[in-house]
Amino acid sequence: MPLPTARLRRSTLSTIGVLALAVAGLGGQSGPYRVAPERLLKHLTFLASDDLAGRANGSPGLERAADYVAAQFRDARLVPGGDAGSYFQPFAVTMPPEAVGQRTMTIAGPEGETRFRLGMEFHPLFVRDPELDEEDVFEPAALVFAGYGISAPGLGYDDYGAVDVRGKAVIVFTHEPQEDDSTSVFNGTALTPYADIATKAAHAADRGARLLVVVEDPRHIVDRALAPDWPSDPQIDDLRVPVLRVDRTRLAQALPKLDLRMLARRIDASLRPQSVALDTATLTFDRATAVTRFRVRNVVGVLRGSDPARAGEAIVIGAHYDHLGLGGRFSMAPTAQGAVHNGADDNASGTAAVLEMARVAATRGRRFPRTLVFAAFAAEEIGLLGSKHYVRHAALPPSRTVAMINLDMIGRSRGRVLIGGNHASLDVRSRLQRLALRPSLRLDDFAEGYDGDSSDDGPFAQAGVPTVCFFTGFHGDYHRPSDDWVNVDVKGAAEIATMALRLAGELAERR
Repeated sequence: MPLPTARLRRSTLSTIGVLALAVAGLGGQSGPYRVAPERLLKHLTFLASDDLAGRANGSPGLERAADYVAAQFRDARLVPGGDAGSYFQPFAVTMPPEAVGQRTMTIAGPEGETRFRLGMEFHPLFVRDPELDEEDVFEPAALVFAGYGISAPGLGYDDYGAVDVRGKAVIVFTHEPQEDDSTSVFNGTALTPYADIATKAAHAADRGARLLVVVEDPRHIVDRALAPDWPSDPQIDDLRVPVLRVDRTRLAQALPKLDLRMLARRIDASLRPQSVALDTATLTFDRATAVTRFRVRNVVGVLRGSDPARAGEAIVIGAHYDHLGLGGRFSMAPTAQGAVHNGADDNASGTAAVLEMARVAATRGRRFPRTLVFAAFAAEEIGLLGSKHYVRHAALPPSRTVAMINLDMIGRSRGRVLIGGNHASLDVRSRLQRLALRPSLRLDDFAEGYDGDSSDDGPFAQAGVPTVCFFTGFHGDYHRPSDDWVNVDVKGAAEIATMALRLAGELAERR
């Protein structure tokens, strides 16, 4: 999960029911069936093994994972749902840019011009392919400081609420407010997807910004802007606006009236944005870069519906299977560059669930009236690129998709599961309450604080598809090498997968 991107608000979580996951089924026509923990564990241990080296986008480990997923779909006798009669949907992604020559960035203000040297005081995380741009030089743009670059109205916080960033360069902090406060609405001391640079870039782009400048949150003594892992990160970015990572000390010299430490303290103390337009300052930089592209693959298998009148409608069940590889800028363990980030919970857990859900659905005694599409998405960690590509090239178009069920980080249930998404039209609350045959997992609704840009259900929701996202919360192993399979609650994950499949079954059969 990108962060990635807060997805939950503790103070507004509402317990809406207890999930029953007994073998007896959920009633109606959709049971009985269940996902077996031991089978889910088999997939989990392979996907989260050191042999796959963290499944970074563009890596051999991710390709091995894609082949494994396709083999499981084939064994379940799903129909290929990818391109050219295959299980694969390949698409291009962009590697981190390598700047050509001695490029500079300049901030001009009342105190004069300050130049930032490439690789010493700034580094581009993504600058658009110059073949697609008419200009090599980014013309001067007015600057705006926008706090942490977070827009979370559901949590009562929006750095963009009082500033207009259209056509401007936006300066934002890394991380998120009240990071050290266990009572914070931003999931306490566990970072949420709102901390992801990809999410910050999306929020800036949505508001018309021309460029995003990211500076280390002053509460962190070490400024990672130019740490060795940034230029060499094997992950790729395909963000909607150019993003520059800038040295904090040099930025403070360029904008001496912008007291970054004071602004961070004020935000932390009050949880009120301190955004401000810097009308007397502009930013310019030479953006010529050399970029390369390569391909990653979504994996798609289809279980055709049995009812001729409804088989042309789909329920998509998906999860992302990529992770961080050997660390890099998305890692929450900056000193662990080079260590395998196995991503057992994020998101081998969800992928393993989708594989077993596909097998159970395909071996069921009779088929579902509507079509079930099972999808493993690549490139989620770098901007939801796989699910965005699927929505544009779907096995059945969004207009014929009844619902999308997303499983992202379902491996730490410990007795509860959180439900987000754009699911008002699906009557999910009452449907899941009908599962309450015996106590098993507490179900919490966090749709109010849910950020649709955080996981692969987001592109479906943007296309008008009702969505349900299953998620068990952030933890201290998130985006760290310690997210290993031994820490996964396999029984809980299997229960969530069973419940999600039964929900899919009911949606596939409803009139």
